[in-house]
Amino acid sequence: MAELRGVSLGQNLQAIVSELESCKTIYGYRQRDIFTGDPDHDFSVDFHDKRAFTQLGPASGPHTQLTQNIILAFLGGGRIFELKTVQILDELDIGRPCIEAPNIGFNIEWSQELKLQASYDEYVKAWVILKIIEDMELLGVPKGDPFYDFVFDISIGYDLKGVSSPIMVEWVKKLMNAEEAIRQMLSELPEPFARYRDFKVDPHISSSATLSTFHGCPKEEVEGIVKFLIEEHGLHVIVKCNPTQLGYDWVNKTLLQDLGYSHLRLDKHAFEGDLSFEDALPLMKRLEEFGDQHGKNVGAKYTNTLIVNHEKSVMTNIEPGVPDKVMYLSGRPLHVIAMNGMHNMRTAMGSHFHISFSAGIDKENFTEAAACYLRPITTCTDLLQKGGYARMPQYLKNLGKAMDEVGARNMAEFLRTKAGDNSLSLEEAGHINAQSIVPALVENTRYHNNQNSDMPKFIDSHLELWDCLTCNICLPVCPNAATFNIPIGKQNIPKTDFVYKDGGFSPISGDVINLKKKSQIAILADFCNECGNCDTFCPEQGGPYAEKPNFFFNRESYKTDSKWDGFYFDSPHSMTGRIQGAEHSLQYSESEEQFTYMDPKGRFTLDSEGALIEGEAAAGLADGAVVDMNSFYVMKILMLGLASAPASYTNRFLLETS
Repeated sequence: MAELRGVSLGQNLQAIVSELESCKTIYGYRQRDIFTGDPDHDFSVDFHDKRAFTQLGPASGPHTQLTQNIILAFLGGGRIFELKTVQILDELDIGRPCIEAPNIGFNIEWSQELKLQASYDEYVKAWVILKIIEDMELLGVPKGDPFYDFVFDISIGYDLKGVSSPIMVEWVKKLMNAEEAIRQMLSELPEPFARYRDFKVDPHISSSATLSTFHGCPKEEVEGIVKFLIEEHGLHVIVKCNPTQLGYDWVNKTLLQDLGYSHLRLDKHAFEGDLSFEDALPLMKRLEEFGDQHGKNVGAKYTNTLIVNHEKSVMTNIEPGVPDKVMYLSGRPLHVIAMNGMHNMRTAMGSHFHISFSAGIDKENFTEAAACYLRPITTCTDLLQKGGYARMPQYLKNLGKAMDEVGARNMAEFLRTKAGDNSLSLEEAGHINAQSIVPALVENTRYHNNQNSDMPKFIDSHLELWDCLTCNICLPVCPNAATFNIPIGKQNIPKTDFVYKDGGFSPISGDVINLKKKSQIAILADFCNECGNCDTFCPEQGGPYAEKPNFFFNRESYKTDSKWDGFYFDSPHSMTGRIQGAEHSLQYSESEEQFTYMDPKGRFTLDSEGALIEGEAAAGLADGAVVDMNSFYVMKILMLGLASAPASYTNRFLLETS
């Protein structure tokens, strides 16, 4: 796997503006799919001490790790962002692929894949970009509109030693006040954005945290971390709870029997080691009281993922001490379990108790969760399905329809009308609504295995470098916008090879490169973490991330990830590539209309059609050696294809970042 990397603030802004103007997309997300608000409905909610335009957001995970993840989720209507969990250990060895979500979801990914500083940079960049998008009114909504009310929530783990370490303490403090980082980033903006070098941005990026702990974390440890986050940082804190709180017998019966997922197996030891409901309840009461004493909110999140054994998975878990085929379940079956966990805790704690929610949320159940007054309601597995982030606006459209059905214009009216009593607090109304919603979930067949066992359709062919079905399914299912199209066009290219004889090169006929599709799939290597989701939905065998050409942003990342084949550009007309481990380079002279190609067997000057102008053999090249020019044609096709889409974000990152 190439090391995951982002690009600068300026590069992101240039890509966003040029792509929207020329292509009507942002990171490939179509302008017509952008959520621009609903004039007839007010979806806004309070979250701790802030206001958010919607309670929807991406869950802490693959959709909140890089800058573009957060921007894409904002375009879809997300306004409360659970940032990817950070911890002191920022060099993790995670198996690949790490995500498998053909219907329900499984993963072995549990923490940030970036170094701490890199995670910090990505979060600050995303924050600043959203503020500049507002100031530019790029989405057609006037600045100052509540449309731009959004919240960043820190997700942090996993033990007190790590959370209280000097490095993590400094990291959190810098995110709570990122004035220095923001000033530095703005000062480096390129000339087209020079007016923003002195832009005033609120530096207080976050005032809340969601605590994520390992399975088996003792209650004393949880209590210590929450108190530390409140006392040291003054944060509001939500504690992520595990589905194991419902007990092994109940979860086992519900998952395997009632919902029909009999092919899965629970890990009984996880239930024995995890915080039980009996221990969690008095713990949360103590922490809520502690928070009240310090003027901070304490709540719970339902839920963490559920440890299961799935023998048919393509993933291999390499987490220390965890046997192969043990992974974390998400999606629809977890929704039923998590909603019951949520309702149990709120019933015991009182309707006032703040609960956030993330488990199997999609367009069909978002409205029900909203009726329970859960804040935020975050989604992950559904965004890994076909359409990706563009699935989010339908959540809000459906909520608007549900509000119309009861004659409500805002969330307060919706909650109280659903509960049948306008005198209720919003929390009381949400609790009453949950009393009818939650018990019915287990009987709802949409959560049952027989409704969630269909696999994506496959055909009997294997992906190759060129051509595929070009169905483009793999583009939006990538959380990181790493998969993209190069508009190369249909071509039939006769290939000329050369034979070295008597000190010179003579042309010989080669194969014909037949490009049957208008565009070709490629990968931004620095954005790709080989999660495998593109492979899950690709109708052909092999996986785009493994078979299609990889492009690195610059020489540094190309050299750092030297064991991977791929390409990078020194300039729009100078390209270096590693093909089957061998180094190649290609330069194009516009004035002379000539290519200069470097191959392990020599240096070649060729005209625009590939005819040899001059050749220089590498030292020791044997008489009679054949030079296969396939790599020249590959690089030429890719270079010209990328140049044909100058406004795309991929072109900006690849051809203008060196």
